[in-house]
Amino acid sequence: MEVTVRELRDRRLRLFLEGTTAAQVNAIRRVLLSDVPKMAVDDVEFHLGSIRDEAKAKDYDSATSLFDESIALRLGLLPIPTDLKQFRFKAECACKGEGCPNCQIVYAIDRKGPCTVYSQDVVPLGDPHLAVHEPDIPVVRLGANQALLAYATAILGTAREHSKWQVANAVGYHEQPRVKVARTKDCSDACLKKVPGVCPPGVFRFEEGKLKVVREDDCIFCGACEEACEHGSVTVSADETKFHFQFETDSSMTPREALRFALGNLKERFSELREAVLAIP
Repeated sequence: MEVTVRELRDRRLRLFLEGTTAAQVNAIRRVLLSDVPKMAVDDVEFHLGSIRDEAKAKDYDSATSLFDESIALRLGLLPIPTDLKQFRFKAECACKGEGCPNCQIVYAIDRKGPCTVYSQDVVPLGDPHLAVHEPDIPVVRLGANQALLAYATAILGTAREHSKWQVANAVGYHEQPRVKVARTKDCSDACLKKVPGVCPPGVFRFEEGKLKVVREDDCIFCGACEEACEHGSVTVSADETKFHFQFETDSSMTPREALRFALGNLKERFSELREAVLAIP
């Protein structure tokens, strides 16, 4: 398989894959969606009752405009920074699931209204580098006499358990388009001139009396060009050995890190399968 990086950003990656099959590409897609671990809030402890502000000599109500369960759900969906070399699953940790810096992150929220609580107010206890990457995600709005005091614990998990542990999204691929123009005997200029106007991504251009393919990679296989040319001068097919592959992350880790883990995970699985097959008498 040959891989060409078409686009690499902080949260987005586009690749061009050659010499592969749809089954192999789809395997990568499935692992990215379901099996890449990440940190996410799994437990939230809310303070109940009044909350005292000694500086203002004022008591606040811990009840907010949302149920505690709704706030916990929003906290669970925040993109927590994840270093897979640092953290491990609680079940595999040396602390035997008791909870330690190697398998969990504890965050504190202490805000008093009137204000909006944002993800930047979810403060890690310890390493400041573990702060949520996206600081402006709203969590809940507090009234003048309301306050939120809570502790949230993030642990490692995968999207097979819950979507809050899903790193990659918008994961997709499609075959390399093959767009050909071969003017038939009965096809006129008027017929060919209709094609560029019906193509949504602008694959064609008519100039110097010819219909030219100028952006073949952008073809979306809609078939509008073939329908517009009534005499069959335009054909669209797919090269099933070449694929355009792209995905985004929620910023908990970079696309490069997510892809590296997915490929390593696949390699490990197939190695185990190979050993199991070879062991059959």
